[in-house]
Amino acid sequence: MTMQFLSPRREVPEDGPAVEIEWADEEDPPQELLDQALERIDHLEKAAKAGEHEHGQLRRRLERLERQLGVLMAARTAERDDLPGAEHGEHQALARRYRTLIEQRLLNFTRRYAERCDRVMDHPERERDYRLMGLLSQQLFTDNLKSSREIMRRLHLPEDDGHIENALTTLRGHCSELATGIHRAGLHHSWDRECTPGVALDPTRQEQWPSCDEGAPVLFLMAPAYIVNGRSYCLQYVYTGL
Repeated sequence: MTMQFLSPRREVPEDGPAVEIEWADEEDPPQELLDQALERIDHLEKAAKAGEHEHGQLRRRLERLERQLGVLMAARTAERDDLPGAEHGEHQALARRYRTLIEQRLLNFTRRYAERCDRVMDHPERERDYRLMGLLSQQLFTDNLKSSREIMRRLHLPEDDGHIENALTTLRGHCSELATGIHRAGLHHSWDRECTPGVALDPTRQEQWPSCDEGAPVLFLMAPAYIVNGRSYCLQYVYTGL
């Protein structure tokens, strides 16, 4: 007994390269139809490569246009203080460094050495670390940064303690690097130290230390606000009642 197998019906994708070709009913299409299909496939491949090339050219033109637009915007905003520019971005990064410096390095120093500072010993124990931070920030965040020995003298820290001097020298170095970055960034900057004890917290200018009560009156300044062209990049840190 001889078995015969039917040739499966060829399915042509609706969007395939051979959609317009009429296939014969024979098991194998004639060579002419195969050549037509291969030619159409070759044409589509060339068209795809051409489209890819045109897309790459368009992307490169767009990138050049963006660079030219960036240069133009920088030139137009260079003299405008009310518009953000590259310098403003640098100052924002510097403000984050300043905040970290206050919350970590200054705080660690004052926690270690507040009990050695005569100028804070007549205040309640819970305030001493933060009072020393306020005194220290006055010395460190200024355009006229003194030597470590001079700062120790002004804070009434024991000048014969090498550990304190070394720690202060390291801290002073970080503040000096911050000051250098601020001056390099350009734009006018200042440190806002204006603070009136006994008044309510001004949330537009001040932020209470996390352990303090927002509703209590301000007792003293812990760290100045960082101001660039009249804009506050970091609010004052103030100590309020608990």
